[in-house]
Amino acid sequence: MQEDLHSILTRALEWGALDVKVVNATSIVVAEWVRMKCRFGCPNYGQQLDCPPNTPDTDLMRRLLGEYHRALVLKLARLPHYRAELSGIVHKVERELYLHRFYRALAFGAGACGFCPDKCVREMGECPHPHNIRPAAEGAGVDWFQTLKNNGWELHVSQEKGELPPSYSLVLVD
Repeated sequence: MQEDLHSILTRALEWGALDVKVVNATSIVVAEWVRMKCRFGCPNYGQQLDCPPNTPDTDLMRRLLGEYHRALVLKLARLPHYRAELSGIVHKVERELYLHRFYRALAFGAGACGFCPDKCVREMGECPHPHNIRPAAEGAGVDWFQTLKNNGWELHVSQEKGELPPSYSLVLVD
């Protein structure tokens, strides 16, 4: 299932991913409760272009997943603030897939992009970095707890204040 993706997986690790897996698109779980957590509990709701309500809703995400067979799940170091050399990994992987003739490659990030340090302009035509905008997977309803469990990983809730657990990003492949 991953022989044709080997060089891209290797590059993702070289770029700083902690781990990367090829998964069946059918193993990715989308749930309404995830979007509700964004809406009621996240300060970025309605404040970022890559967060709800600006992201695909759960119905669209389910339909989109139905058009794919494989995806990559990237385990990434969670950053306390934006750092271009690490925050762009999911974009690099998407581009690398595209250049390797996976023309339908589509990335979903982890949380808000954080590229603009002060405030997101919240207008697609006004964004100074539109090439960096990818919807947050959780904003589209991806249930990381179940998706990771379906693929042999566990997601643990941080118990320590200030502890930064890994984050996860998704790239639909083909």
